[in-house]
Amino acid sequence: MAFNVKKHDKIIDKALDTMKADVFDIVKALENEVADIVALNQSPEMVRPQILAAVEKHSQTVKNAAQTLTSISEDFMDQSSTPAGPLDFESQRQLLDLSSEELANAMSGSGEDIVKTVVLGSVAGLSTAALINQARGRISGVQMDSTDPDVRREQRKLRKLVKGGASAAVVTQATNKLRRKLPGSVNTAGSIAVKLSTGVDNAVGSFNGTYAKAQATRNGVEEFEYVGGIMATSRPFCVSMVGSRMNAEDIQNLWDGSSWAGKEPGDPFVVRGGYNCRHYWVPVEE
Repeated sequence: MAFNVKKHDKIIDKALDTMKADVFDIVKALENEVADIVALNQSPEMVRPQILAAVEKHSQTVKNAAQTLTSISEDFMDQSSTPAGPLDFESQRQLLDLSSEELANAMSGSGEDIVKTVVLGSVAGLSTAALINQARGRISGVQMDSTDPDVRREQRKLRKLVKGGASAAVVTQATNKLRRKLPGSVNTAGSIAVKLSTGVDNAVGSFNGTYAKAQATRNGVEEFEYVGGIMATSRPFCVSMVGSRMNAEDIQNLWDGSSWAGKEPGDPFVVRGGYNCRHYWVPVEE
């Protein structure tokens, strides 16, 4: 039975959209909660535990966003000629737990950064409004809350570009344009929003690739095919690889011995062509 790539692509796209929407809402909730804490003008000793508690609370909520990943593994099970068994569901659970923890850690690890931003701003004599903006920028990055209609318009444009799979160069250009419109001195670099967005991309790619490889191993399948659509932004390497069939050892040797623009280190089943790559390996069951 030939693997239905179009069906699986739609499931991956839906998982990405759902997870990013869920994570966006969680980040905005944290942003507003921290803004309320900063607005109380408390001492650093009182602010720190409140901010850290808020970050930890929302970090646990982020774990729930990973539940969407099960739709990917379930499609692999549905499309396999071998009926799903206990080991399939155990792999699903283990990968889901790993993805959940990685997303939660991406948020919880930034708690002290937010505290540092607020405390240093306070010592520097920033106004309460400026401190709140600094905290918002540290959490939501360029998507921080704003009442400026120009900023909000550029934020919508950027979200549309990212969702549409625009190239890294185009996204960077739009991000820089938006950053220039934000309140002066707000630092949006390394925001929780960016870390979690990258975390979602990595979680989906890692879950999809690792589960496919694990399922193939369990079912005794040795051959894989590189699949995915071709777009204007597709890397020449990926264009040349789509439709290729190889075993896992040959795939690893190819990745180790090749170089191309955008290549990232790691397991080829996980990193694939690199940043924002929409191609992946699927087991070939004859």
